[in-house]
Amino acid sequence: MMTKSRLALVVAGLTLLAGTAYLSPRGQAFSGHLAENLRCCQLQVARAFAIAIQETLGNAPYPSEIGQDKWVAEVMFPGVRDGVFLDVGSGHGQIGSNTKALEDRGWSGICVDPFPAAMEGRDCQMIKEVISSEAGKKVLFHTHDGLGGIADTLGKWKDEASKAPAVELTTVTLAQVLEQAKAPAFIHFLSLDIEGAELDALRGIPFDTYRFGAMAIEHNEEEPKRTDIITFLEARGYRRVHTYKQDDFFAPTPGARYGAP
Repeated sequence: MMTKSRLALVVAGLTLLAGTAYLSPRGQAFSGHLAENLRCCQLQVARAFAIAIQETLGNAPYPSEIGQDKWVAEVMFPGVRDGVFLDVGSGHGQIGSNTKALEDRGWSGICVDPFPAAMEGRDCQMIKEVISSEAGKKVLFHTHDGLGGIADTLGKWKDEASKAPAVELTTVTLAQVLEQAKAPAFIHFLSLDIEGAELDALRGIPFDTYRFGAMAIEHNEEEPKRTDIITFLEARGYRRVHTYKQDDFFAPTPGARYGAP
């Protein structure tokens, strides 16, 4: 028997579909959200439909740029309320955040960024460091809002990021971050977006100590870095399961041995 809440959802959806047929602004918005949900995140049609309704009505539950949080919460760990995340390059704590929605669901985690913004109301451990494969290295870091990164590893947006002032910082590894934060051995989600230094960051993780349930890693279509990341993770027990826009998405390879090769 259909509950009142489910009936209301169906009615709302049919109303929005009717609007689409007549090309109303709201109908067009719903159609766009539905198509995006199906493309971005491997959602089942029913969930893509339900979330599109929320988004059309101005109650978007997932703020990430291209659906990274949506993929984690809806596909990889549906119903999980006590997950753990590691958000490297967390940037703005609200707009475009890959982990705010997870935190709102009860997850805990670690946010890493040398220049975080808008972290009010966030509960993650905030570690203000610049990440590389080697600790103690002096680097120039361009402080561009949204595109900041280490000068020597900046990728696709290097010209734009280089317009921002550069400051000298000292690198740490993710091994150090995880130890400092007393992270558990299993981390549900790794978000990695540090403008060209993603592979270096991965090289600083002791994969024989820590395991990950899902990863979203920015590549910005930069080769050979993108292929090198895939190869690196395959050797450590992870396979690419999805790709969308500037990110590749990874999950444990069934039956694989975890850790360094």
